Amino acid sequence: MSMCSRCKRLYSLGSRCVPCAKTGAKRRERKRQHPRPSPWARGYNTQYLKARAAILAATPLCAICYSRPATTADHIVPLSRGGTNDIQNLRPACGPRNFSRDNRTD
Repeated sequence: MSMCSRCKRLYSLGSRCVPCAKTGAKRRERKRQHPRPSPWARGYNTQYLKARAAILAATPLCAICYSRPATTADHIVPLSRGGTNDIQNLRPACGPRNFSRDNRTD
């Protein structure tokens, strides 16, 4: 007997019990049907790349936590909420802070 890596129930074979294995298969199928658009299609174009390079060259620290080196440029108003790739709408951010912000405005 083994323990399911997802729900911690006991089962006999594999790394997941039957209900969790079926749920995972359904989730993977949905993901295949609706793949994420490319960064270019989402609005990360040449203007963004140039502004990102300028922001990171000018400010080495994350503008959110002020303790880690900035590795990404964060949109203050996200593109999906009407923001732009202008340098005024970008700020330097470390990866963990930028990726945890999701689609929120500050």
